[in-house]
Amino acid sequence: MRSTTKSLAVTASMLLVLALSGVAAGATRSSSPKKWVSTFCGSVATWERTVRSDAAKLSKAVSGLKKGGKVDLPAAKSKLVGFMGGLIKTTNTMIGKVKAVGAPDVKNGSKIQNGVLDGFGQVAKVFKDGQASARALPTKSRQAFSKAAEKLAQTIQASGSRVVAAFTALSKYSSKPLDDAAKKDPACAKL
Repeated sequence: MRSTTKSLAVTASMLLVLALSGVAAGATRSSSPKKWVSTFCGSVATWERTVRSDAAKLSKAVSGLKKGGKVDLPAAKSKLVGFMGGLIKTTNTMIGKVKAVGAPDVKNGSKIQNGVLDGFGQVAKVFKDGQASARALPTKSRQAFSKAAEKLAQTIQASGSRVVAAFTALSKYSSKPLDDAAKKDPACAKL
């Protein structure tokens, strides 16, 4: 009985070590420039299409909420909160795909990967903060709602410049292999 227990403990320990080494290997995994660019551009293109499509749906839904020139404010607020939730979800999906592919196998690849993930993380935070602000929108007065919604839009736009600055900082890590792969990737051509 002791030898079976000891044998199971040794086997379990070995499996744990193998599992943990697999996690560590995945964390440091790198991908070819072509694969990284394809994942990056494909994810960004899908994200951008989803954001545009959802924004159009939101606009149509809000227009449909107008009844005799009056907007149903609680319903508009609910649609806006849902829209922000969709932005968070699609942004997190994009981050997950870029993270899963690993850093590009180029000079400064991990810095590029971390910079991209940080930039998109900032985008996700802007949307999370926006959703929290949307949940707090007043619905008793059309004027108060409009003023608060306009402030929310301005805050999101202002945050956008910080995100652009984060991505602009990555230009110092320019990589010919990534640039060449991007020129050949159909998804990158759409961006």
